[in-house]
Amino acid sequence: MVHEVFPPVVLTTARLVLRPFTAADAPDVHEAWQDEAYVRSAPVGYALAGADLPTAVNWCATGMEQRRVDGAGIGFALQPSDGGRLAGHVQLFGVDWTTRTAEMHYWTSPWARGHGFAAEAASAVARWALAEVRLERVFLQVDTANEASLRVAEAAGFRFEGVLRNLVPNRAGTRSDMAVYSLIPADLRPAG
Repeated sequence: MVHEVFPPVVLTTARLVLRPFTAADAPDVHEAWQDEAYVRSAPVGYALAGADLPTAVNWCATGMEQRRVDGAGIGFALQPSDGGRLAGHVQLFGVDWTTRTAEMHYWTSPWARGHGFAAEAASAVARWALAEVRLERVFLQVDTANEASLRVAEAAGFRFEGVLRNLVPNRAGTRSDMAVYSLIPADLRPAG
């Protein structure tokens, strides 16, 4: 079996530079991980929700790059092209190189919400993965109660596939239904 990895890359959009994380990002990442909305929307058992600063430093300095080197995924720091604080994160994970599929995860820093950065970045990363890396499917699972995340998936151009009912334990002590969205290469071709 061939060990495949995502190539190291920096992507740009109209308003963002999507780049690897560095140790200098750790304070902003740590602050985002402490945000009440972030913690509330994270699945039960998600270790990074509320994680401490040393964990953020490790994740930024080596953790994300190690995932890329191991062939497990790739993560991007969302840096506004006009400067300013870290706007968020987009990651491909759970990569299956045999079936050429990956799942996407994203979050927006509290100070950057409401500007469409997550949708802009999610669209760019998915399109890059499909067109350049030659993945056959990039998909998302979004808690149906997380309206902001649902809007991101739709604004990024992902297609709604259905709902996986009662799938994930949540922090309210119940279980969440997860909406499934995807993009495939055919979605990138012009209609006609």
